[in-house]
Amino acid sequence: MPHKDLPQPIHQENPDPGTGSRTSPSIPYPVMVISCRHDMQRAQLSGPSPFMALSPESAGNSLGVSWWLEITDRLAPLSILDCGDSPAIARHALDCGIGLVVCRLSPAQRRALNTYEQYRNRILLFRPPSSRPSNLRERPDDRM
Repeated sequence: MPHKDLPQPIHQENPDPGTGSRTSPSIPYPVMVISCRHDMQRAQLSGPSPFMALSPESAGNSLGVSWWLEITDRLAPLSILDCGDSPAIARHALDCGIGLVVCRLSPAQRRALNTYEQYRNRILLFRPPSSRPSNLRERPDDRM
């Protein structure tokens, strides 16, 4: 029998909606931060398979969409480019075949982009949890 003086969990009847899966698409694979071609090759050889390649923060703004396409090559549809707060770069990246983008949009910008079917469920408002390539094992039998 529980002790009556212990605090009990509070259950809200109408909890505030979160910013989780309802506002961002789910990501079906592990996410690896990739910052160069070497990282990409290493992740392909040693990392989980398949995986989603995630660019460094705001790389779409500073390095551009073509840089990311060069890094990801044929795996661009399984990649996420962080476009900072630029909806124009995010839209260009999606048009070029990049799978998902991270873009810090205002609600009005998000509504505008969601009017286009090809952009729906492809824009993340926040960077997803990820691992760095330095966390990868050199060989599959290496101990972490």
